[in-house]
Amino acid sequence: MRRLISAQCALPRIRAEIEIPGGAPGWLGWLVATGPEGAVVGVAAGGVPVPGEGEVYALAVEPGARRAGVGTALLAAATERMRGYGAREQRVELPAEADPALPFYARLGFAALSPRRWSRPLD
Repeated sequence: MRRLISAQCALPRIRAEIEIPGGAPGWLGWLVATGPEGAVVGVAAGGVPVPGEGEVYALAVEPGARRAGVGTALLAAATERMRGYGAREQRVELPAEADPALPFYARLGFAALSPRRWSRPLD
């Protein structure tokens, strides 16, 4: 999550996104999951940059909160937002071909378009 935050939440990037009137095209924002004490345990971001195609830009869960349904819940919430904006398909690009998240996405119905790009229909 720290890597994700350092790359995606850098001040210059946030400033650029804020200064785009109406937000970035297709950007649906961040979803945040917190634990009982209020600490952030997971984040997801996504959008619908192309009509009909939802894109998961980021999904990360703190190591101590993994395998507790946090990632699944965040993806489900992001998916519902994307459907609300007309997405009929959902895609994700993973940082590496042998990314540890592959089993998670495969279990949720994603299939490989390429070694790092995965997709699933949203019925």
